[in-house]
Amino acid sequence: MKLVELLSRELAKSIVERTMSVVDYNINIMNENGVIIASGNKERIGTTHEGAIIALQRKSEFNVSENESKKLKGVHPGTNTVIEFRNKIVGVIGITGQPKEVIGYAKLIKMTAEMMIEQEHVIKELEWNNRIKEEMILALIYNKPDSVILLDEYIRKFRLEYNHPMNVFIIELYTNDSSVKNELDISSRIINILEGTFKGSVACVVNSKTIVLLHKCLSHNNKYDDYVERLTKFNKKIKDDIGIDTKIATGKIQNKLLEIYKSFDIANETLAFGKKMHLNDNVYIFEILKYDMLFSLNSAKWKINELKETYELIVLHDKSKALRETLKVLIEENGELNNVANRLFIHRNTLSYRLDKIYKLTDRNPRKYKDLFWLYNAIINFGIDNN
Repeated sequence: MKLVELLSRELAKSIVERTMSVVDYNINIMNENGVIIASGNKERIGTTHEGAIIALQRKSEFNVSENESKKLKGVHPGTNTVIEFRNKIVGVIGITGQPKEVIGYAKLIKMTAEMMIEQEHVIKELEWNNRIKEEMILALIYNKPDSVILLDEYIRKFRLEYNHPMNVFIIELYTNDSSVKNELDISSRIINILEGTFKGSVACVVNSKTIVLLHKCLSHNNKYDDYVERLTKFNKKIKDDIGIDTKIATGKIQNKLLEIYKSFDIANETLAFGKKMHLNDNVYIFEILKYDMLFSLNSAKWKINELKETYELIVLHDKSKALRETLKVLIEENGELNNVANRLFIHRNTLSYRLDKIYKLTDRNPRKYKDLFWLYNAIINFGIDNN
């Protein structure tokens, strides 16, 4: 933020109005060039104040006596004190009157002005950070690589890593108050709670009813059960503290920041599926619902990717194709293990070993119907003879 922006005309006017309401002297505020930008005497605004020029040159206060005022153009008796912000001079305060009478007021007004400038700077910096954070998150979740490259500096600023597991949470808000200001206040409070709950994560408003959180996973082995309890508690806190209902959906963990848009797409689908099939719930975890979502009637790309990932995990450790053949026969024999063993000409212990190996490789247990359906979908979609 440029220093010239720190002492705006609006802020200078506010300083003059607030201080003149309690001080019976005229006050002028000059910028870093000595030009009056706010004054109790409106006619002087826009003119150069020679006393301020001298104060700026001295980098300190300059008192003007009755005699000295006659030597300077348009300058009345009084004192001129530089305004500083973080060791930089950004303007001058001038107060009209006998120097001995007004110098004490000038110091108090200087302190007040510098506090107001500091406060204004903090607010503007926070607003700027929020805008940049919003642009960064939107570029990532909507897969705008050109914008992401431009925002590289801010990705580092918010301590995001390009190769670290992250997930997307979508928080949908249900508010009764339709005023824009109230919605912004609520969203801001929720973002503060979110970022406080999930350390290292960043959130922004996508629209008036939706907030997105880029969640930085604690480890590369983050499991969905890490989310269930924390998101349920978060949802309750929002209800208790702010008084609104939310529905929260998670995506799939991605190991590359530039692929986080995939997690956002999945979180959106999880939210839509959850609201349709589990309306009374408030938290929808993709890793829990994906079995049901797999068989819903839509053509989401994540389904192909998930099945392919499962298939490739099996193929990598199945050079003889025995595991794939076992799964195929298991389905055809309706899970009857004796029939499967007989058809494959193997011992029951060998069959158990193969099923355990599939479970270990894919984290899906072929002895359970849902997992078996998943595994079979992977097999029939990518073909037992493809590798």
